[in-house]
Amino acid sequence: MTSPAQTMKAEGCLQLGAPMRAGRAGEGLGRKRAHGTVLLAVISALLVVTGTGCKGTINKLKANYQVKQGNDFYKAQDYTTAVEYYKRAARLNPDFPLAYYHAALSYMALYKPGSQHEKDIAYQEGAVENLLKYLKFVPNNEEAKNQLLSVYLQAARYDDAAIFFEAELAKKDKDKESASLLMQKLGMIYAKKGDFEKSLEWYVKRTQLERDNPEALYTVGVLCWDKVYKQGLTLDMERREQLIEMGLDYLNRATRLRKNYFEAISYINLLYREKAKVAQILGNEEEMLRFNEEANKYMRQALDMRKEAMAKQ
Repeated sequence: MTSPAQTMKAEGCLQLGAPMRAGRAGEGLGRKRAHGTVLLAVISALLVVTGTGCKGTINKLKANYQVKQGNDFYKAQDYTTAVEYYKRAARLNPDFPLAYYHAALSYMALYKPGSQHEKDIAYQEGAVENLLKYLKFVPNNEEAKNQLLSVYLQAARYDDAAIFFEAELAKKDKDKESASLLMQKLGMIYAKKGDFEKSLEWYVKRTQLERDNPEALYTVGVLCWDKVYKQGLTLDMERREQLIEMGLDYLNRATRLRKNYFEAISYINLLYREKAKVAQILGNEEEMLRFNEEANKYMRQALDMRKEAMAKQ
């Protein structure tokens, strides 16, 4: 019995072959042969294209089915099996973005952050590889980019994260809002890495881009305090004093832009306490007392502002 596919092929061949019978009896043999040769070449090409198109369509349908099966296993939390179905889908249809995205989600579900076990290394690499493939098809999916960042940070792949988001910034440097967010991410990536100077550099660049953004200014002030407070005596005295003054400058600018910014005022209080410590180390007791008084003044202001804000809620 002839299958539908065989019938389609046979009908296609008959239809394509019909023009060959249109020659006239009086035409010369050479002309008929030339005409037949051209038509045969055209028919052969069409059959190849038609066959390839059919196979491609069938593979896409198969890929859709594989993804559907994978989704069922994903919902059942059998992520290992789900991955296999998504991988099959991608092999059948390499231009199927969801196959890569769902595979990435499955790998993320399998991955134990921070683990150096070979399986977990393979899982995080699988998640990254598939997210990158997906983003080639859907480059503006911010959720996927955030998921990629999350995996990079969990796997301590800070350099890879920085390379990816610096490339993103190069594409969007004229979009002020997007550029600001990317600079913030880069500052955070370098902070996680433990590279204070690069982190500070990116956060400062953000303030230069958004000069009237109090939160951007506040972030720089907090970063300066964090460095001075945590490194203490191990930090070079000159650099310590520079960071204290820099932090105070950025925090004061933030308070001028936002009324009752008690969070920023709280850190001004903390930075004055660091100034007091430096004065004490240098043996200047008078300045130490004065800076502590300044700190207490800002602390009271912050508490009053916070109470006021809480009362309005």
